[in-house]
Amino acid sequence: MLSSYSVRRPYTVFVAVILIIVLGVISFVNMTTDLLPSIDMPYIIVITSYPGASPEKVEQTVTRPLEATLGTVSGLKNISSISRENSSIIILEYVQDTNMDSAIIELSSSIDLVSGQLDEGVGTPVFLKINPDMIPVVVASVDRKGMGIEEISDFTSETLIPAFERLEGVASVNASGLIKKRLEVVLDDEKIEELNIQIKSHLEKTFDENRITLEKAQSEIAEGLARLEKEAPNQKSQLAQAGIQLNNAIANINSLLSEETILNAQKTAFQKEKESLQQLAELNDLFKQIFPLGISEISPDMYKAIMQQVADRLPESISNLPQEEMAELAEKAASAPNRIAAIDVEIQNIDIRQMALSAMKPQLENSLKETESAIKELESGRITMAIELANNQIRLENGKKEIEKALEEFNKAKEEAFKNADLSNIITEELVSKIIMAQNFNMPAGYILNGNNQHLVKVGEAFSSREEIQNMVLMNIEPVGDIRLSDVAKVSVTDNSSKIYTKVNGNEGVLLTFQKQSTASTSAVADAINKEIKRLQNEYEGLSIRPLMNQGDYIHMLTDSVIENLLIGGVLAILVLLVFLKDVRPTIEIALSIPISLMFAMALMYFTKITINVISLSGLALGVGMLVDNSIVVIENIYRLRNEGIPASKAAVKGAVEVSGALAASTLTTVCVFLPIVFTQGLTRQLFTDMGLTITYSLLASLIVALTLVPAMGSTLLKSVNERNNRWFDKFARFYERILKATIRRKAIILIPVTLLFILSIYGASIIGTAFLGEVDSPQMSAIITMPKGITIKERYALNDEVMKRILEIEAVETVGAMSGSQSGLGFLGGGSGSDNETTFYILLKDNRSLKNTDVERIIYEKTADLGVEVSVTSSNMDISILGGRGIQVNIKGQNLDKLADISKDIAGLLSSTAGAVNIETGLEYADKETRIQVDKDKAMREGLTVAQIYSEISSALKTETQATILAEGNKNYPVLLVKSDQGGITQENLADYTFTVKQKDGKEKQVRLGDIAQIIEADSLRAIRRENQARYMTVTAEIADGYNIGLVSREFEKKLADYDVPEGYDISISGENKMIKEAMRDLVLMIILAVIFIYLIMVAQFQSLLSPFIILFTMPLAFTGGLLLLWACNMELSVISMLGFLILAGVVVNNGIVFISYVEQLLEEGMNQKEALVKAGVTRLRPILLTALTTILAMVTMALGFGSGAEMVQPLAVVTIGGLTYATVLTLLVVPALYDIFHRKPKGRIEIESENMF
Repeated sequence: MLSSYSVRRPYTVFVAVILIIVLGVISFVNMTTDLLPSIDMPYIIVITSYPGASPEKVEQTVTRPLEATLGTVSGLKNISSISRENSSIIILEYVQDTNMDSAIIELSSSIDLVSGQLDEGVGTPVFLKINPDMIPVVVASVDRKGMGIEEISDFTSETLIPAFERLEGVASVNASGLIKKRLEVVLDDEKIEELNIQIKSHLEKTFDENRITLEKAQSEIAEGLARLEKEAPNQKSQLAQAGIQLNNAIANINSLLSEETILNAQKTAFQKEKESLQQLAELNDLFKQIFPLGISEISPDMYKAIMQQVADRLPESISNLPQEEMAELAEKAASAPNRIAAIDVEIQNIDIRQMALSAMKPQLENSLKETESAIKELESGRITMAIELANNQIRLENGKKEIEKALEEFNKAKEEAFKNADLSNIITEELVSKIIMAQNFNMPAGYILNGNNQHLVKVGEAFSSREEIQNMVLMNIEPVGDIRLSDVAKVSVTDNSSKIYTKVNGNEGVLLTFQKQSTASTSAVADAINKEIKRLQNEYEGLSIRPLMNQGDYIHMLTDSVIENLLIGGVLAILVLLVFLKDVRPTIEIALSIPISLMFAMALMYFTKITINVISLSGLALGVGMLVDNSIVVIENIYRLRNEGIPASKAAVKGAVEVSGALAASTLTTVCVFLPIVFTQGLTRQLFTDMGLTITYSLLASLIVALTLVPAMGSTLLKSVNERNNRWFDKFARFYERILKATIRRKAIILIPVTLLFILSIYGASIIGTAFLGEVDSPQMSAIITMPKGITIKERYALNDEVMKRILEIEAVETVGAMSGSQSGLGFLGGGSGSDNETTFYILLKDNRSLKNTDVERIIYEKTADLGVEVSVTSSNMDISILGGRGIQVNIKGQNLDKLADISKDIAGLLSSTAGAVNIETGLEYADKETRIQVDKDKAMREGLTVAQIYSEISSALKTETQATILAEGNKNYPVLLVKSDQGGITQENLADYTFTVKQKDGKEKQVRLGDIAQIIEADSLRAIRRENQARYMTVTAEIADGYNIGLVSREFEKKLADYDVPEGYDISISGENKMIKEAMRDLVLMIILAVIFIYLIMVAQFQSLLSPFIILFTMPLAFTGGLLLLWACNMELSVISMLGFLILAGVVVNNGIVFISYVEQLLEEGMNQKEALVKAGVTRLRPILLTALTTILAMVTMALGFGSGAEMVQPLAVVTIGGLTYATVLTLLVVPALYDIFHRKPKGRIEIESENMF
């Protein structure tokens, strides 16, 4: 009916064709281009920081509690973790089809339940959803003629990065190698000592005044004694004079005693003020956490929302304050630290004075009592003069002794006071840091009314220059006045040039790393970046920006290669049609089906959101040869009918209708092979759904074209036909007829060799190497260099320079860029180290190079073999290995780390004895040396110390720098850091001699040596502790040497591993690339089995027979045999792509059998003898069968030969398809007739319907 309608209404068909072309072109223009289909990886990473914590501490206090909570979330498949120094990384793998956005919401709720139980100092967990878009789109080097590295850094930060970040689709631009300046404040001991001299001079003066008072009292007592001796005759006068002197002494002593009361009152007042200020200071710290932007800067609604969330953290008295009052309270709290510092100085001065008075007080009080007693005795009874004089003399002598003792205590108190007044104990990094932070303050305090207007009131002003910080007043001390920062510290500007390594071709430079937005097209973003690079280079003279890694260029290279092969294949298919048909008109008809079907497929791809990528384009390229198959069958049948004298219009309709059933069945058999993909999971499903859909779209379009456009055009173009005379083909047909007759008579001649070859191919499949997608030569490589332990930064940089020099000596290398650290794509899923001891090299190869990437990789290993560094080369930055691990990876699970280490060494030994396994790593090679302080808790407590106190003091002593604030000077920001001149003088040698000052119960202080309460040992420490499903594990990895196959090496290793005696409680599993291959192969085998079932069922429906479809299925082993033989002949591995070729073959090879058997049964229904029908069907269908096979084969020849850059990725698919289709086509013409004759010895039954009204 469809064909009849098309013939009757050709203009409708013409309109439909134009509409399809327009939609296809528009769709193609608007489709996004990427390397691979959109891949949604079911991974979420939870990263939690814990500064200063060891891997063991991180595992115990962070990783385990989080794992216990996160392990209960829904949809979780696996949970693994890496506990490193300072951080915990938990990798959550979900089952496929999990809604990752909902998963993050559930994770957030789970984290909230456990976050309150984590130690203080543990950071807030951060969630990261993993996808391939995290891989940089472009990595480029920056250099500018006439500029130093510092100027290039400023130019990059201020000009280049903002320009690139404005581009559509660019998510972020990160720069490596930038020179970053900072303001360092280092306390100067010499300057502090100069101030100490002035303070000590002032203290000396104060103590001198007190000493004069004591000496005066001592002198008066001495004078009294002298008078007693000299004025004995005049006793009354002497007693009176002595009374006066005693009263004077009492007055002086009382004056000193009353001063203590005044000082106590002053000190109490200061302490009360300090307590209230400390509460404000605590509120100030809390306000900074809750309101980092200030209270006045937020809206009332946001203020209320925040207050509701933190009400439990604020004192009840202020939790309900209005926003304006809260802002005023915050302003007061902000000034508290400065006032506290000033009060501490005042209290210290009072303490010094009190110490002096305290030293004299006991003696003064004794002298006072003795003197008062003497006065009472003088005025009360006037006892006998001799006795009185003797008593007075005794008392005065005692007073003299007490004054002398007081002077001795006074000198001791003076020494202690000088010690406590030392500024080096007062002006510390912590104090200076807090003062700088408090003074660099600028916040709005609220609004005031000015008439009818409101004015914003701002408090403070941030520092705007280095000079302001240098001249900042730290405190005021009476003898020296204002003490400024420059009086006690050196303030200087430094940079990080000695701590970074970024070079390009041996010269210092900057590397830019570009990340794209998840929804943006990779090629579009890369093209925009390239365009902006050209614009910037034209605008700024001498500027050079060279991409070292560009996904866009690689995508264009691959897609252009596939499109080129697609076009060449289409042209070859048309040429073979012209050769066979020897008529331009039918050739044009058939040729038109290619672009129209492709445009139809493009439109459907656009509306189903399929991107233009290597996989989808490969599907189109594969389908090009098959697009003409349906049209060939239709046009051949129309030609046959026209030669029988049937009019053109009727022949066009009848010719299409006769084969429509067979065409629909053959198209469905090809399409249905991709239907089982819905039962697969993981990468297999996500990668190859696009190919299945594009082939489906193109073949369905070709079927519609064959049943509509071809009859419509045939009714016009084939009104006159010439009898085709093709002598060489006629000779070949007669030769085939003789062979076919002989095969039907002696079937074993063909069936036995075919069976033996099939068995041989099965054996070959079991020993052939396996791979995932295989590596592709690209102009972009990378290498990670790991330095030996214990070398200095200077030595590390020298080794980097030597490695770069040797790589540049390779003929195929054009540019080499290097940066410190590991930049390994998604390698952290496997626990990539990212160590500062590693350097990443980006290697850009020449376009016209003669060496392959694997050759360059081998040369790099050879050239760096004598440098003593570990080298890991990635021969292509763009292959599928970016999605997972490469080589062999063995995971050993268990609890005891020492036992795990022993097993890891055993496994490494097994790998080293396996041929093809190289660069074996256990993870133990990266163990760090660490100094462990094992505290004896009992000894420490006896001395009044806890482990936490010891940690806190040691940590503070070892801390080298503290960031105080940020200085905004002009348009640049400088971190302001307080830097210690040394780590408190602590070294590995004198660590045991570190002393703690402990206050004892009696108030006295005691020095406790660390070595007396702890044992200090040096040990190895793992850089990371890995866990999987809440059990510890270690990983042993190995790379595959050139010339060896991952599958074969893995099989050999698995045999050795099977003989290894695994200790109880431990488990060994193999993952990495081979696991990924096995999972993909399992999915594809399942797809092939299901595809065979679907194909059989479709043919049963077509032939209304269970036997005939079964006979056609025998073409599949033929196809598999041919595909494996050609794969083996081309020395290729059995990859996922080649398995996809076998899947496609399953649906394609049966088409010839369907066409053959359907015509045989048509002839049998007409009454022809079975053997004659088989021979006639073979000869009649020989041309269309050969034509359809040749067009498909020739369309993939260029792809199979590897023409074009990057063709290696899809080359195995083309090789398998060509080998299988060629072998199966030839033998289908012989094996299928022979099998049909074997199975159909009895005539096929028919269902007769006697009457239309029987039901």
